Amino acid sequence: MSIKNRLKNSTLFPLLVYLRYWANRYAIKRVLTSDKLAKGFDLKPVDPGINFFGYYNMLPENKKGEILYLKVNQEETRGSLFESASIMLKNPDGSTSKISETKAWNWQQGCMLQWAPGADGRILFNDYDPETDRYIAKVIDKFGNPVARYDIPVNNVSKCGNFALSLNYDRLAKMRPDYGYFNKKDQTLPPDDQDGIWYLDLKTGAYKLILSLESLKNLAYVPTMDGAGHKVNHIDINPDGTRFMFLHRWVGPQGRFMRLVTADPDGSNLCILNGDKMTSHCCWADNNEIIAFCQYNEKRGYFKFNDKSKAVRFLSAKMPKTDGHPSVSPNGQWLVTDTYPDKSRMSHLYLYNMFTDDIIHLGRFYQPLKYKKLMRVDLHPKWSKNGKSVFFESAHNSNRKLYELSTINQKAKNRLLYFIKS
Repeated sequence: MSIKNRLKNSTLFPLLVYLRYWANRYAIKRVLTSDKLAKGFDLKPVDPGINFFGYYNMLPENKKGEILYLKVNQEETRGSLFESASIMLKNPDGSTSKISETKAWNWQQGCMLQWAPGADGRILFNDYDPETDRYIAKVIDKFGNPVARYDIPVNNVSKCGNFALSLNYDRLAKMRPDYGYFNKKDQTLPPDDQDGIWYLDLKTGAYKLILSLESLKNLAYVPTMDGAGHKVNHIDINPDGTRFMFLHRWVGPQGRFMRLVTADPDGSNLCILNGDKMTSHCCWADNNEIIAFCQYNEKRGYFKFNDKSKAVRFLSAKMPKTDGHPSVSPNGQWLVTDTYPDKSRMSHLYLYNMFTDDIIHLGRFYQPLKYKKLMRVDLHPKWSKNGKSVFFESAHNSNRKLYELSTINQKAKNRLLYFIKS
């Protein structure tokens, strides 16, 4: 018997195949495809420690150039069970200070930390109150002084600052722990007719259930819902606060299914834009159109949906063919998105001009093997307030950090300016 056949018949053969795969993907290709940044751009960490901000399509920076972020001392799978996250403020002069902390956070969305709309210098975030055993939302000023408290957490806040929408983080903890909180002692879930999407009046603090999971099932019931558990996630309110979108997902004996749905702020005028196979990350392009990575008519990629007319079009063949987290620039001209780590553990960052169909590969960044599943580091790109730089998270320098990417020379600036004017 030849050596080749002996190896194939050996009990060590699967291990040898794995080692060869590992050497090819994570060793050889790691050397050949090291971290790379597009020419003319500069990349700076916001803080040298373990830090992050949270989800994509949210702004860490206000118009004064002050930056919000979260900082921790260690990286555990469910980190909020081990330590509170410090809420940090970085000033334009580079100085930093801790202004508060939160017990309710996760690696993907943080604590929904954000600058409170319509109130300069005020900060909104989710927290856990151990005395009442409930998740709450807080508003503080940039010195950490309390301004307001709400008896439910937020999932998305209207840009007008009048209202926010909420969901059940206990349900996410059980059905999609990447986005859930784990602090509560009583994690009993209410029945589907008493859970779903909640409206929070930010002026009065009053809140009410506007869309129940039961009503979403009855919206357009299909057999795959038989015996399934239901949840909502990824709520996003359009810029003028007149509509919001969300994903209705259900998991059961027949698999995992989802729909992209839009509604008025009171939960009325529901519209199913896409379902039931795959709709992933989305963002509003303006008040009427949504950009989504999804499967539509057996084609997978980035699509643009019109909420009013239900018209759908494929965005561009130049866009990545894999799932990412899209965000539209403040001036509406640019779309920044990313990819999950490829087989070489490289996450890629792209900038796409929606007016000219030009695309720039901003960089690729190696994500160490230890960052996977709940611990994964998604780039989650988001814009600066003025649209001149992009923030994203990465672990290519050994641990997770929030980075700011900006142009450093006139050639790079002219390149962007050319695309905008074309």
